[in-house]
Amino acid sequence: MKIRHIATSETQRFVEQPVTARPATTQTLSLTGEKKQEILGFGGCFNELGWDALLRAPKEDREAFMHDLFSPEGCGFTCGRVSIGANDFSLSWYSCDESDEDDYDLTHFSIERDKKYTLPYIHEAQKSCPQLTLFASPWSPPVWMKTKKAYNFGRIRMEPAVLSAYAKYFCRFVDAYDKEGVDVSMVHVQNEPMADQKFPSCLWYGCDMRDFIKGYLGPEMEKAPKKAEIWLGTINGPFTDIRWPGPGNSPDCDYFDQFANTILSDDEARRYITGVGVQWGGKHQIDEILAAYPEMRVMQTESECGDSLNDWPQMEYIFRQMWRYFRVGAERYVYWNMALMEGGISTWGWRQNSLVTVSEDGKLTLQPEYYLMKHFSHFVKKGARYCPVQGRWAANTVAFENPDGTLVLVVGSSMNEDRPFTFTRGDESFTEIIPAHTIHTFVIEP
Repeated sequence: MKIRHIATSETQRFVEQPVTARPATTQTLSLTGEKKQEILGFGGCFNELGWDALLRAPKEDREAFMHDLFSPEGCGFTCGRVSIGANDFSLSWYSCDESDEDDYDLTHFSIERDKKYTLPYIHEAQKSCPQLTLFASPWSPPVWMKTKKAYNFGRIRMEPAVLSAYAKYFCRFVDAYDKEGVDVSMVHVQNEPMADQKFPSCLWYGCDMRDFIKGYLGPEMEKAPKKAEIWLGTINGPFTDIRWPGPGNSPDCDYFDQFANTILSDDEARRYITGVGVQWGGKHQIDEILAAYPEMRVMQTESECGDSLNDWPQMEYIFRQMWRYFRVGAERYVYWNMALMEGGISTWGWRQNSLVTVSEDGKLTLQPEYYLMKHFSHFVKKGARYCPVQGRWAANTVAFENPDGTLVLVVGSSMNEDRPFTFTRGDESFTEIIPAHTIHTFVIEP
């Protein structure tokens, strides 16, 4: 076998090492022979606080970092996420239709705010990845569309005039970005629809989103000049303080039945839906969704946020999440904050991790999860297929076959001791020692 071996530890990051001839062990790994979902890319979210942080860095350092993230010779990111209006890592809260009264004709619709932060961020990425694909989701509708005229908390007003205007709002956003040279090819109806939060948010019951998709958003997108796929997302986990409609009005309801199943079991709504977008909080619903709707495509929409420590154990935890998402069928994996100031704090006080941190004097520091993403995104090319594995390393390995036949094994160990690793394919094999608490990528020529 012709093999490249790239290793990352707490002290050494992304180091290429020779493969040493060693005797095979019983701790073997092999492919099952199956080829599963096509991998369509890796990326991150274009948040205002991220671009604001990068603007503190010297121009050449900022450009070098963005080139590294989005160029094939670097991390090779090919996709990303953008919010429709403000998210919880915006500099302040806003929508694309700021109006003091009902604006059913969207006369106040504008993306001028995005032209200051979000679009320059995206354009910088496009310099290194011209074919960048984006998906968009709102955290909150314009406040005049909500039951409570505020970006946080509240629900959409389930009135025909509001729902019709909101469907047009999505289409106007996609079209406006297209005019700026940015292709938003997918929209997810709501970020975390089961979250009634103190930051921009909007609670959706499954029956309400079903009716919005089949009665308004789907038909409107079909006739839009610039079309985008509609995805059911971004699904999050249950919040026990929310009471959903139904028998007993209990917070302990079946969230699959009350949300995803309510929508996807409706043939009219489902015909408009391309796939399901699941965030880290919704990972426990994936098995139920795919058991009932195996035809649904799945993408991971937001990696777990962390707490600004950016430490090695958190990186190991994210590796486990990536293992889980690809195993159940994810075709994309999207990180959350690509860049933040040191401390990673939002405007309302939430500290989170990022791929790079920026100091007050503008110094960029790559964090452990940057290297984890690179172990996947640099080597796993668009169009690769996920390959299930078997053996004693199966719970620590994610395998892919690239379009050119190259096999990529990403192997992680959070054990406290070194452990031998043997991979076999046909009558060939190789063995390496995987040190405690390390990440490895093996690239095997066809």
